[in-house]
Amino acid sequence: MSKLVPEVVAQSEPTFPYEGPWEQPGPEPTPPGEAIVKLTSDTSSLQIDQTVTCDLRIESGNEEIQNYSISLSFNSSILEVVDADTTQSGVQINFLDSFSTLNTNTADNSAGTITITASISGAAQTINRRLAQITFKAKRSGTSIVSVNKAQSSVMNDVSQDVLGTTTSLNFTVTGQTQTTDEDQLPSSGLSDVLATFGSATAALLMLFIGIKALVERKKEKEPL
Repeated sequence: MSKLVPEVVAQSEPTFPYEGPWEQPGPEPTPPGEAIVKLTSDTSSLQIDQTVTCDLRIESGNEEIQNYSISLSFNSSILEVVDADTTQSGVQINFLDSFSTLNTNTADNSAGTITITASISGAAQTINRRLAQITFKAKRSGTSIVSVNKAQSSVMNDVSQDVLGTTTSLNFTVTGQTQTTDEDQLPSSGLSDVLATFGSATAALLMLFIGIKALVERKKEKEPL
């Protein structure tokens, strides 16, 4: 009767240097590119009541863009947006991107904000062009930064990734004397006229009172005791 002897299978150990087989790693995911939102202007200083125009641009490089939403802010006590379309209600900027369908175009001169949203007409495409023009009017002396609110803005590519990267801003300085309204100050010449008129009226009333008093006294003298 034969004895059952368990079969021992030897396991080979890897030798060093290890010669394979190697598992080839897959390619690293390509990070999205960055789109730049720019604000540009020919000047940074102006006088009260003067206007200045700045351009809003997107440069997406090789990224194909499907839609974008840009939010801007400015100091509403120094500057105000000049309405680009008086036929529409509210205040708008001048939208120039003929390759896109405009969805939102609003400027709030009380809050100091501008919002513009648009979608590319048709297939996604690269954007390296001017989107809009903004005209500001100086209200009073001081400084105002016009900047992109990056947290409230987006530039979406063809796979719905936000590729908004660098943004730029503008700094405007307004000089000159702020004009006061009639309610704020009465002109010195007008004040003099008012005082002169008041004085003449007072003198006339005084003379009238003296005359009436003299007539009353004369009448009393003629009456018999």
